[in-house]
Amino acid sequence: MNLLSAFISAGTGLNLLYTMLILPLALALLLLAFPKSKYGPRATVFLLAAALNLIFAIGVFGIEEMTLLIPWAGFGINLALRVYSFSRFMILAAAIIMFLVALFSVSYLKKKDYGSTFFFFFLLSLVLTNGVFLANNMVVLLFFWEGHMVTLFATIIISSRKKPRTAMKAVILNGVADLLLMLGIAATCMAAGTLMMDTITKIPLEGLGLLGFVCMMLGAIGKAGSMPFHSWIPDAATDAPLPFMAFMPAAVEKMMGLYLLTRVVLQFFDFQPGSAMSTLIMAIGAITLVLAVSMALIQKDMKRLLSFHAISQVGYMILGIGTALPIGIVGGLFHLVNNAVYKSALFMAAGNVEKKTGTTDLRQISGLGRYLPLTALGFIIAALSISGVPPFNGFFSKELVFDAAYESGRIFYIAAVAGAFMTAASFLKMGHAAFFGPLRLPEGVNKEEMKEAPGAMVLPLLILSAL
Repeated sequence: MNLLSAFISAGTGLNLLYTMLILPLALALLLLAFPKSKYGPRATVFLLAAALNLIFAIGVFGIEEMTLLIPWAGFGINLALRVYSFSRFMILAAAIIMFLVALFSVSYLKKKDYGSTFFFFFLLSLVLTNGVFLANNMVVLLFFWEGHMVTLFATIIISSRKKPRTAMKAVILNGVADLLLMLGIAATCMAAGTLMMDTITKIPLEGLGLLGFVCMMLGAIGKAGSMPFHSWIPDAATDAPLPFMAFMPAAVEKMMGLYLLTRVVLQFFDFQPGSAMSTLIMAIGAITLVLAVSMALIQKDMKRLLSFHAISQVGYMILGIGTALPIGIVGGLFHLVNNAVYKSALFMAAGNVEKKTGTTDLRQISGLGRYLPLTALGFIIAALSISGVPPFNGFFSKELVFDAAYESGRIFYIAAVAGAFMTAASFLKMGHAAFFGPLRLPEGVNKEEMKEAPGAMVLPLLILSAL
């Protein structure tokens, strides 16, 4: 406890803002000092970095509001960081998810030759995520935002170097969204006359303001994995390391995208309920949630099925925020946090199945619940939550989005409810196929050797299920 108190007290005030960026980066670089064969020391440093980041995120959460401004390149480009109620909440939520995924990853990647490399890029992603939530200057935001492109490409390709297609596809689609974001930021800053994010408020949706709004909105939803920027995610489910899916498409990228979208509609622009732009955003959300969940229904692999649900659920968030109604915005943000919890848990459950059977193909496995009871329990709780069954967390956030959609247009309400029913149907199919029914194992897997996944993989799943 004394050590914990020392860490927190050492990072109070402005020093804490530096710490959230510098400490994980320093420990990521320290990983490179160990030979690749030294998995244990690397894993220890990796977990230490994730744990310290969580501790400092708790420290940030205790700050009411604080800004840091260091003159840098002139022309209004300053190293500007800011902590306030929204950013500190997002930092803490991301830190919790990333620590649990880090704990899961250490066990999952133990015998993978790319495990140590994954640790390095994971910590870089952690630094960049903190930077996005702390940035108070548009150029600083872009720096951290674009840095994610590097870690995205690297983390996908490390396990599929002979098949770079998925990594390239991810970069191209995210690159298009990021170019739109750059154009939107340029137009927005010209209209506002400043690069400082906390001083940009209620720009009228006309001329440069309208261009800035549309482009920034598209850049934000592109990062979140919405249609039409989504198609790399199912491919990554097949080719990328499973822990990547549990923290990047399932949680972190959605947090970043929806964080920016919320600031765009609530702060930067004069965005009103019932406007043409509100209808546009709601339409994108409704189309995304219905089409993606329809694709999930026909999948025969656990990871691909979950990847389409990662796309579908962002549709609910966009729909809620797009209503511009307080209940819808609260519902969208609440659903963002809920989704990060249960979607990471579902990918971990799939990872436990893959760890024990060598596959997530639903045609090759069945009846695993008797051998993986804790994994099955975590999966069931998370599946009930994503399906919107009361009293699990997904029910409450979806209900808020339903209410806002009903007030904004019956067609959006119908789409949201239809998506919920299809989500429940797909998880009934997935749960029955994987965990119930007669036992079926892939060729070469002996049922006498089947037992629960390692504790370090089960514990994060159960913690997320409890949340």
